[in-house]
Amino acid sequence: MECIRLTGSFIAKLTSFITHRMSDTTEQIVLSIIFALTVIVVVKLTNRRHHYDLHARDVMKGHRWCVTGMFSRPCYCNICEKLIMVSDGAFCDSCGVCANSPECIVAADKTLPCKLIATKALVHKHHWIRGNLPLNAHCMVCERDCGTEPKLNDWWCCWCHLSAHDACVQSMAEVCDLGELKACIVPPNCIRLKLSRMRKTLLFKEVSRPEVPNWSPVIVIGNRKSGSNEADSVLSSFRNFLNPAQVKDLADHPPEEALEWCRLLPSDVQCRVVVAGGDGTVGWIFNAIHKMKLMKSPLVAVLPLGTGNDLSRILGFGEGHSRYVDIVEYLQEVNSAKPAKLDRWKVHFISNWNLGIRIPARECFMNNYLSVGVDALVTLNFDRARQSPFYICRNRLLNKMIYFTFGTKDVFEHECKDLDQKLDLYMDQQKVELPNMEAVVVLNIASWGAGVRPWTMGAGGADAPKQDFSDGLLEVFCLASSFHIAQLQLGLSEPIRLGQCSTLKLCLKGMAPMQVDGEPWEQYPGTIVVSHSHQASVLLRE
Repeated sequence: MECIRLTGSFIAKLTSFITHRMSDTTEQIVLSIIFALTVIVVVKLTNRRHHYDLHARDVMKGHRWCVTGMFSRPCYCNICEKLIMVSDGAFCDSCGVCANSPECIVAADKTLPCKLIATKALVHKHHWIRGNLPLNAHCMVCERDCGTEPKLNDWWCCWCHLSAHDACVQSMAEVCDLGELKACIVPPNCIRLKLSRMRKTLLFKEVSRPEVPNWSPVIVIGNRKSGSNEADSVLSSFRNFLNPAQVKDLADHPPEEALEWCRLLPSDVQCRVVVAGGDGTVGWIFNAIHKMKLMKSPLVAVLPLGTGNDLSRILGFGEGHSRYVDIVEYLQEVNSAKPAKLDRWKVHFISNWNLGIRIPARECFMNNYLSVGVDALVTLNFDRARQSPFYICRNRLLNKMIYFTFGTKDVFEHECKDLDQKLDLYMDQQKVELPNMEAVVVLNIASWGAGVRPWTMGAGGADAPKQDFSDGLLEVFCLASSFHIAQLQLGLSEPIRLGQCSTLKLCLKGMAPMQVDGEPWEQYPGTIVVSHSHQASVLLRE
């Protein structure tokens, strides 16, 4: 709106300037043209604030090659049919074609078609790939094992993943039903593309509904550059089972572009979004969904690749995956999951005056929990170490061990000692008397600190109020020290519970470490207000 206001002011001044100096008909025509072009620019800029172009890769330019140092099984080149050596392998993560040299890669791009994203055909047909069949493959015609000989032989479809012998493939029907994951896949014959003449790129125009019962396509979003860098392999695996256009990498595209699928799909279709990453990536997607104000919010599932993965644990998708994910098994879990609502909380920061300067107020959203004190300090120290250019550890278990080391260090230093003297806590407008402590934690979900369930721990857990991530209530407790955190991790203690509330206010009198959903920083003195914002749609596995 500010952009429109400023542009309108500019038009008024420009009109006044030209009108005082022009009087004939030609000059008035020029003025009208300038006005019309300005209006068009304003409309375009306004629309871009809410709509994003969904780009499609032009598969006619070749395959989507991935270079690998090792295959999980012996593989043969689809061009020269030689066994691929360990150091020379390359494969297309969309259709599975393999090559063992730059020359074979060029030849494959010219002679072997890749998995189509869109087609004008009325029916969807099998896309057969020769050789390199999955382990334990069975021919769908004669039901015998196939792909067992040490050479490039037999066939498999890169859509439905059915297999057939060289002699049997001709007996297979041409039409492909997309296999057991058909409810998750957007068939290429249901997609229409358009060419952007300005950028010379392909864009999605529309998506129609296939004749598939309970069709609810899955959009996969991940970031190959975040966390332990496992998302790259996971996204490649999803491209092999879904339409490659359904898989988006946040390193190449903003989340809003991937979520444009929700606008393109028919209004009666429920879209599902799989977020491959940690709690930070999940929060990023939630923020984008809320910002876009979609008519029908997608159901969000999590494929945990982070360190803590507390939200994934609560939603029933596990504590973490490696890069080797069984995609079929995971998507079947997504198919069996039920819709649920997750509370999202607005955290509003108002800093005090500092040397006569007030730091501007800011806001963020909380999905899991926030904390002030030693809990956030350990996270902050670990985050600083991980951001160092000399930090090379990408293993989840080693990351947890390093995190534990920072907690052990504070057992002796007590950097957050007497935190209760530095802040005032208000729950539902009522001031709460704080015990001697080093941290205060505010929970929205039951899991905290990579799997700990603090609210129900110990003797007091049986009498504690029920916890639910959709009840509009927060759970608040205190931590006595970093040693107390270690005791909770081992199940040897329980938190100092303060109760539940629907609004919370923290008045911080000095600098203190703080974190929201695992994102830590040094918080300036000021007021922190936590209030209910809205609910996100998620998938819950029981």
